Amino acid sequence: MRIFLCDYCGAPLEAPWSDLVIVCAYCGAQNFDGKVLDPVPPYAPVDQRARVNLGGRSYVAEGLLGTGDSTRVFRARWVMRLGELVYLKVLLALSDAELVRNEWTVLTALQKSRAEGAEHLTPRLPSPVAHGLVTTDKPRLASVFGWLPGFTHSLSAIEREYPGGVDGKIGVWMLTRLLELLGFVHRAGFVHGAVTPDHVLVHPRDHGATLVGWTLAQAHAGGPPLLGMPRDWLQLYGSASRAEPALDIAMACRSVARVARFEGPLKKVLKQGVSGHADAWSLVEQLRAASRQVHGPPSYNPLTLRGWS
Repeated sequence: MRIFLCDYCGAPLEAPWSDLVIVCAYCGAQNFDGKVLDPVPPYAPVDQRARVNLGGRSYVAEGLLGTGDSTRVFRARWVMRLGELVYLKVLLALSDAELVRNEWTVLTALQKSRAEGAEHLTPRLPSPVAHGLVTTDKPRLASVFGWLPGFTHSLSAIEREYPGGVDGKIGVWMLTRLLELLGFVHRAGFVHGAVTPDHVLVHPRDHGATLVGWTLAQAHAGGPPLLGMPRDWLQLYGSASRAEPALDIAMACRSVARVARFEGPLKKVLKQGVSGHADAWSLVEQLRAASRQVHGPPSYNPLTLRGWS
């Protein structure tokens, strides 16, 4: 008997990854765009996996990671070096092409930034690899970003896995790492603009957090109007309408509060975070101080998730 495994998380599957459109019951990864249990689309190559050419390289799409308002994100590999994983982001709505170009521009600028924390924090951001038009069923704008090893679960996935919330100690390291990253982004002159549970990925073993989904990011000088809001997360914006560091911080606090059980002084810090706090790094110091009051000295608190080892 042969056991088929999810290429994304390693969980067992009921059918071969290359024959049918399937969804992993553990991590939610979909091997190919389309209706579940249908044969893979006819424009896929002989090995049943779509290939796209971008930036002088050919990439093979291995699985659907997520679908946003205007894009789909796939796990893919460079065919000349199959050990090199990448994120392949493909535009769905042609009217949103400028947002995909904007994401590429902002992430390129952040990778080049020399703002405080750049050396440590830019490796935790998606790194631009290639950008341009690809052809699948029709020409589409696409971007390729370097893979972030170990960051395979979003806060949304954690909320589904732990409907009662994770321990507050885990919530503290999630929010700390997220605020540290935002502190650098804001010092570099940008705001993310869409810090939602879908866009926050965590590394359960290394106590890490990162942000994806940068299409709505922009320079925050002058507090420009927001470029848009993900329709599924309008409640996280409150009454905000402008791209300011305080918005990112408030959304980060609201997103992590959805998945973690915070107590006492920690709740007060979160309340400050959602009420207009504009300095992410100073809020980190308050968060650490409150955590010492509630949980004692810092400790290692890994997060157990199915399909992750």
